[in-house]
Amino acid sequence: MNHKPILVVLSLLAFTSCDRLDVAGMFFSSGTHTEDRVAEWLDWNNSHPAVVIADAPEDYTFYVCSDIHLEGNTDRVERFLRAEGADPLGLFSIVNGDIANERGPRPFRQLDSLMRSDAAADTCFVTIGNHDIYFDCQQYFQQYFHTSTYAVTVQTVGGAKDLFIFLDSGNATHGRRQLQWLRDLLQHRDQYRHVVVNTHTCLFRTSYNYSTTPAANLPEEEYYELLDLMSAHNVSLFLMGHFHHKEEHTLGGVPYVMTDNLNESHDTPSYLVVRCADKVSYRYEDLF
Repeated sequence: MNHKPILVVLSLLAFTSCDRLDVAGMFFSSGTHTEDRVAEWLDWNNSHPAVVIADAPEDYTFYVCSDIHLEGNTDRVERFLRAEGADPLGLFSIVNGDIANERGPRPFRQLDSLMRSDAAADTCFVTIGNHDIYFDCQQYFQQYFHTSTYAVTVQTVGGAKDLFIFLDSGNATHGRRQLQWLRDLLQHRDQYRHVVVNTHTCLFRTSYNYSTTPAANLPEEEYYELLDLMSAHNVSLFLMGHFHHKEEHTLGGVPYVMTDNLNESHDTPSYLVVRCADKVSYRYEDLF
């Protein structure tokens, strides 16, 4: 009998006491699952006013990163936030999931502190990622950021409105309740110049590596429904993370763009700079 697979599993489980690895949590999350979690997000939304950024210029930028996996050092996140703050066109920034790479509140406390500091001259919005759930951290995400299913409206001085939608895909599904919320929101697409959707889990399985298992991709039926929904409502841009590399697709006229890993240990970190004017355009910005 080959005992190597058993030894490997036991060795991995032995590391579950380490803050940087929670193998048991990857399979037996202590957090709620998508349907219950989204219900909590939407309940919070119902008792708090939606965010509206008023008097924005007709031409503005926002900055996007993901997979920051904080383990104490926040230098790259600070540089990302300062870059947005120093941009004359910069309006806000986004961190699309996987804030944590350890158990406990520290990563969320650090990001929340940075979002309130001089490094973040403007607002920063977040979504939840799989690491923020299976590291037993859902409670801390909720404590500091309250919701991961919400919408933000930007109103320009010229009267245009742009809609930014933020989704919870931490369990590699958006779930029935959240998809219905998204459908209802997109029924008002004609009121907006641009619609930008943000989530953590990448829709496309084009990369197989340790970092994408087990919360890797959406169920196939959900994947096709989302593609149809985005195309039918002429979504301007769909932003994702999770796979730790740059990737771009266009399907049904909708650009699907994946941001790279901004983790302190990553060799080639980068973030995305998106420009909203008459059209939406973007570029990757390397951070060395």
